[in-house]
Amino acid sequence: MSLNAVQIKSTIKNHIFYSTIILLITLIFVFSFISYLAGRKGVRRTFIFPSAESGKYIIEYRTLSKNPHQGDIHFFIDEILLGSTVERTKLLFTPGTKLLSCFERDEILYLNLSSDLLFMGDGVIEIKEGIDLLERNIELNFPKINKTEIFIEGKSAFEK
Repeated sequence: MSLNAVQIKSTIKNHIFYSTIILLITLIFVFSFISYLAGRKGVRRTFIFPSAESGKYIIEYRTLSKNPHQGDIHFFIDEILLGSTVERTKLLFTPGTKLLSCFERDEILYLNLSSDLLFMGDGVIEIKEGIDLLERNIELNFPKINKTEIFIEGKSAFEK
């Protein structure tokens, strides 16, 4: 009978040991996950750029600042105007195109772009296609925007 008691005692000790190890691993995981969430400094955004090799699109993900001083949408558009980080893509607009102003009212986004947009260059898609792709990127990342009005140096880019 004492052999059984020794086995029971040993089993209980093993159970306590393994339970403690599992508890420690769980606590470390929970702490790591909370630290990860607290340490995230940005918002993940999706960018769609035209491929230089085919008529397809390349999707790129970037983590942008959570609260940029110029505003989320303005910062996003500045990033998309810079172009892709992948070499095999085309630009939406001519290099040097700048966002002059950007504001949202009643779920409509108003963008005023510089006239550099009007010049064509190597590795740049057609203006109409670039504007359509810009609108598609905005719709994908900012679902509260229902419509985008684009102006070039204060003049309407085109009538829809």
